[in-house]
Amino acid sequence: MNKANSLPLSFLIVGTGAVGGLVGGALAAAGERVTFIVRPDKVEAIRSNGIMITGDMGTLSVPNPQLATNISTTLANHHYDIVILAVKSFHTDSVIKHLLSARIPTPPVLCLQNGVDNETKIANSLGLEHVGSGTLTTAVSNPEPGMIVVERQRGVGLASGHTLSLKLLHAFSGAGFPTLLYPNAQAMKWSKLLTNLIANATAAICDISPAEIFAHDRLFRLEITALRETLSVMQGMRIPVVQLPGTPSHWLGFALRRLPEWTYRSFLTRKLVEGRGGKPPSLHVDLTSNRGNSEVHFLNGAIVRHAKSLGLATPVNNGLSQILGNIVRGEISWDQYRAKPDRLADQLLSGHY
Repeated sequence: MNKANSLPLSFLIVGTGAVGGLVGGALAAAGERVTFIVRPDKVEAIRSNGIMITGDMGTLSVPNPQLATNISTTLANHHYDIVILAVKSFHTDSVIKHLLSARIPTPPVLCLQNGVDNETKIANSLGLEHVGSGTLTTAVSNPEPGMIVVERQRGVGLASGHTLSLKLLHAFSGAGFPTLLYPNAQAMKWSKLLTNLIANATAAICDISPAEIFAHDRLFRLEITALRETLSVMQGMRIPVVQLPGTPSHWLGFALRRLPEWTYRSFLTRKLVEGRGGKPPSLHVDLTSNRGNSEVHFLNGAIVRHAKSLGLATPVNNGLSQILGNIVRGEISWDQYRAKPDRLADQLLSGHY
């Protein structure tokens, strides 16, 4: 191994939930220098108990993690090689403001967020050279502060071409993540978006499990329609579906375009729904946790926005985004759809929403 690539990097992890806790915790356990930006109400719990990773990656412990609560102050007072952004997409604007308020040259930002527009937003504020794309395909949950449970270990994808790409590849691989480099960052992020959509918004709206969605004939058709709308947008943007670490995303793209639904329904149920382990879909978690925000605008909503720029219609993704957004904002009652899958299917498959 090249000696320069083996030197420890200094990471600032912004967001210490499931993704940030896993990535930062595994990197710290592997000997990298890691500081975690933590919400003030979580500091004492994590400081007292440390960060513990259990599950499909084995057991890793960071008993005395380096913690901070203020991004701008931390950046101004310490040197970091890279910032890893692991917050929900609806917090991106706030993080950018904190990065800019440090009033120093911002270190490169590796965006591990879901969605396909965060990197563009960061680049517009910090400069294209300060942004790197990545994705975590491992299924992970965060039941309490500092406690990270790996449901299914899959890996990490990183965009190649950045000055730190090879060093990050070595760091993530050394921390136990199967890691791949991708020359086409958009293909990596859009392929992850395709998998993020599956049984996600529907599970939140209807308050049912992914298995129940795939067992319901018309909800299954709804899911497939939303995915095919996404593929149409990707085709219009000339973005291919690529294989992500441990995820049959490329096979999914092929099946949706070329095969009848009945040939892959059981495969999807087994590999992509049960593959979550015990982790509920992210949009369902946000809604049941009463967080007051949802990433649906950055997932299904992103499909709608990019489709409009291409002159394409994506009625199912639009309906899912609008309905879930209205529920989150309290504009309609969740009880209108909870445990009522036929109502959602009637509206969106008929095009009457």
